[in-house]
Amino acid sequence: MVNLAIDPESTLQDFWQSCGLAQDRWPEARQTYRRYWELVQSHNAQAGLMASGLERQDFYLKHLVDSLSVLLCCRELLAGPVRLADVGAGAGLPGVALAIALPELRLTAIESIRKKAQFLQLCGGQLGLSPRLSVLARRSREAQSQPPWHEGFDAVAARAVSSAQKMIQDCRQLLAAGGTMILYKTPQTVARELPAARRDAAKHGLAVRTSPVIELPGGVGKRQFILIGPSQP
Repeated sequence: MVNLAIDPESTLQDFWQSCGLAQDRWPEARQTYRRYWELVQSHNAQAGLMASGLERQDFYLKHLVDSLSVLLCCRELLAGPVRLADVGAGAGLPGVALAIALPELRLTAIESIRKKAQFLQLCGGQLGLSPRLSVLARRSREAQSQPPWHEGFDAVAARAVSSAQKMIQDCRQLLAAGGTMILYKTPQTVARELPAARRDAAKHGLAVRTSPVIELPGGVGKRQFILIGPSQP
C-alpha cells in the first residue's frame, strides 16, 4: 500500500540522487516532470493513456520512480548517447521519464495506437525533447525487420507490455550488435517467465540474466529486470 504521508516530489528527488543522477540538473528536471504530469492529466481521457482517476502520488511513485529504477542496476546500459527504443511506449513510461533524466539519451517511442503516438509527439515538443525523441506509430514486430530500425538500437526497453518470450520474438532484431533488451518485471513474473525466455533466447544466440530485486520507495512494490543480450563467448 502506498504511504499517503510521503511527498511524491521529494521522494522522486531522493530517488534521483540514489540513482547517481546529477543534482545540479534536478531543478530543471523537476519542472519538466511537473509539466509531464500536467500533460498526462489533460490528455488522459482523450488518449486513454493510463487508468482513470490517476493521482499525482501514484504517477510519481508507481510510474516515474519505477521508470528510473533501472538506473540502480543497469546504468551502464543507458550511459552516453544511447539509442533506446521504448516498445509499447503508451504514455511514455519508461522512455520519456528516462529521457528527462539522461540528456544524451536518444529515444524512439514505439507505439502502434495512434492517439498515444500523437500524445508522445506532443511530449517531445512540450517537454523540450524533440531533438532526441522520435515516435514510431507501428508495431515492433513489423519495424524490427525494416531499416532504419532493424539492428538500430543499443537498448530496447519495455514496461508492462508482453512476456519475455514474446519480446524476444517481436523485438530481438531491433537490437544492434551487443545491444540489450531491458524488461521491467516483478520478481514473481521473472520466476514465471525465465525458463521459457532462456530457451527462446538460446535459439537466437542470446543470453538471459536478471537484476537484483529493487524495493521501490513508498511501499509501491518490488521491481526486477530481465536483461537479454548477446551470449558471452
